[in-house]
Amino acid sequence: MTKIITTLLLFISISISAQNPKAKEYYDKALKNITEKKSVDAIENLFKAIEKDSTFTDPYFKLGQINEVARNQENAIKFYSKAIELRPNDPLLTQGYTYVGTRLLRAGNYAKAKEYLSFSIKNVSANSPIMKQLTRQLEQCKFGEQAQKNAFELIAKDLGAKINFKNKQYFPVVSPDNETLIFTARSDDGDENLYISYFENGQWSIPKSISEQINTPDNEGTCSISADGRTLVFTSCDGKNSLGSCDLYISKKIGNDWSSPQNLGASINSPFWDAQPSLSNDGRILYFSSDRQGGYGRKDLWMSELNEMGNWTKAINLGTTINTAYDEVSPFIHANGRTLFFASDGHLGMGGLDLFITESKLNTYSKPENLGYPINNFEDQVALFIAADGSKGYYSSNVNNNIRLFEFTIPKQLNDKFKRANYVKGIVQDASTNKNLSAEIELVDLKTKTTIQKVISDAVTGEYTAILPNGSQYGLFINKKDYFFKSLTFDFLEKSDADGKKINILLDPIKKDAKTILNNIFFDSGKVELRPESFVELDKLQLLLKENPSLQVEIAGHTDDIGKEADNQVLSEKRAMAVADYLIKKGVNPANIKTKGYGKTKPLVANSTEENRQINRRIEMSIL
Repeated sequence: MTKIITTLLLFISISISAQNPKAKEYYDKALKNITEKKSVDAIENLFKAIEKDSTFTDPYFKLGQINEVARNQENAIKFYSKAIELRPNDPLLTQGYTYVGTRLLRAGNYAKAKEYLSFSIKNVSANSPIMKQLTRQLEQCKFGEQAQKNAFELIAKDLGAKINFKNKQYFPVVSPDNETLIFTARSDDGDENLYISYFENGQWSIPKSISEQINTPDNEGTCSISADGRTLVFTSCDGKNSLGSCDLYISKKIGNDWSSPQNLGASINSPFWDAQPSLSNDGRILYFSSDRQGGYGRKDLWMSELNEMGNWTKAINLGTTINTAYDEVSPFIHANGRTLFFASDGHLGMGGLDLFITESKLNTYSKPENLGYPINNFEDQVALFIAADGSKGYYSSNVNNNIRLFEFTIPKQLNDKFKRANYVKGIVQDASTNKNLSAEIELVDLKTKTTIQKVISDAVTGEYTAILPNGSQYGLFINKKDYFFKSLTFDFLEKSDADGKKINILLDPIKKDAKTILNNIFFDSGKVELRPESFVELDKLQLLLKENPSLQVEIAGHTDDIGKEADNQVLSEKRAMAVADYLIKKGVNPANIKTKGYGKTKPLVANSTEENRQINRRIEMSIL
């Protein structure tokens, strides 16, 4: 909240003469009391002065100053307003105009606030701090008025008494499949804990403590969780092994059990306030807010990455595009991995903490954009969470001195600002034994050949979850030592909506007669030249054959039933040879590769639809 800069000292009178001598006498006594630091006597004499002359401006103004310093906002506004009423447009009352105008701004009365603050700005020094404050506040008035004119529809729904079971609930987090809700709840005694609820039969279940390993008599709250639900980072203040007032802690889930939380250490935590974490969907990038030294304002946003050694890098500041001289808090990185939401009272907004959106590309952030009215209003907005598919938003709000959780349907005006994200989840198992496996799941952008995400399926349950943002073509590779890698392909180049898929993965051990489909090998229609998007999978295949030099494999080409049988046979043979040629050029022993074309003779499914025909157009590899 904007601080008021007091420009007039309490013991300086504005020197307006009273008509009643006795009133002037009481007023002078009050000034003497103030000099002697006898505030009770000063207030008493100021009221006596008003009793003698109710039109005497000085006592009202002085009572306004006294109440301002005492942070009694209601009385400060009342007495300043009375002084202004008695002597409107008097430059000596500028402090009162500034105070009342600021409070009108914080109440969302932008038109009236603009009147008061416009008067003040005409009566202060050009290069003074108060001039900077007033200039900024008038910009907020103008922005607030315009935002209200451009309002869009937003209907929020209270999540109900089952979820809002305490007086205070806040910082909601929802899983990519929209089936799990985690949030912070605070007891009347001030104890904060993390609670979890599941969406079952069309409603949220009764919240339960997330884990006895995590919740303690200390405060645990404001958490973030990876997309697969197995890496949790949360805030604990004055907790075990704390490095500062509030620190960030991490816990891992294996099967159904959470590990004992560990302090994230000096790379992330500091002797200052470190809180409000947000994890990327793969749990490898962490954003948070901190008031540590070395920032640009009171609270800044920072980030750290998990390196290949499994260690968190030293946290870095997100820079001046994001951070200002004021507060930036409650970061939230959307599941698409590029869209960052956060709250700030430093960027132009409606008077308090507003919510903003920015996009990252090559570690550069776009200029933050205010989310507009009514998502933002004159109150402080923090703790926004938006579902991976862009369907729902979640936040907390103060209702009659209780903080409750709400959900709302994302309006089109907001949905157009970011890409939605899809999810795929399932279980990884041994194809022979159905044993659950811990395997690496790697998501690669086939257009840029960059790895977007790496996760590990659960060692006990075999469960995995991967997030696939709209806007590109992806290969999802499931890798485990001594097994054939499995590949899936997803083309989301033209996709604008989002959904989820459940795909269980069966991995074949590397042994004779094992067979796998290479789902990310692409040819243009009727062509035999490999498209560049194929190179990621081919390079993985080359690495597999290099690590197993004794393997002899068959590369087989298959087509659908469109076209002449002879043409399909030739096409399938040449495509298989194109794959073999690529591998040989990469160093694979030619003697270990056999090629064969099967044309349309071995369809996996009936050639009854275009989708089925696409399944039948494939490259397979089998061990001889």
